[in-house]
Amino acid sequence: MTISGDLDDFAAGHRAHGQCVTDIGALTPNGYRLRVVCPCGVRFERWITPEEPASDLAIRARIN
Repeated sequence: MTISGDLDDFAAGHRAHGQCVTDIGALTPNGYRLRVVCPCGVRFERWITPEEPASDLAIRARIN
C-alpha cells in the first residue's frame, strides 16, 4: 500500500474520535518520521524515505 493509502485508512478508522495531532520529525538524508496520534490514543507512525512521496504521487496519478 502507499503512504497516502495507509494514512487514509487510519483516518477513516479514527475520524469519529476527533481531530488527530500530527508530527513530522527532522528531515535526514534517509527520510523523516511521520506520526499521527488519534485522541483515542492509537498512533500511526511511519519512517518515510525521500523516494516514497514521489512514488506515491505517481501511483495516484495513474489511478486518476
